[in-house]
Amino acid sequence: MGLRLKCPGCQAKNPLSLRVCPACGRALDNLPPEQRVYVIEPLGSATPPSSPPKAAPASAGEPAKAAKKAKGPKKKKA
Repeated sequence: MGLRLKCPGCQAKNPLSLRVCPACGRALDNLPPEQRVYVIEPLGSATPPSSPPKAAPASAGEPAKAAKKAKGPKKKKA
């Protein structure tokens, strides 16, 4: 778990080792206690994703089509 200090200016979650918020430039080292907000995050979640999740490749839909075909013959209407 990682402990982060939330910047009171821009709400960015910063490591405790930083003295200045890299997002907005606000000083974090001498904040009064009423402005200090700490957040606990799981390890590895501190870096934002580089890009949004991509859609599944077209080949991923093929097994679903094969499953539909395997159901059996359709009944004819009388």
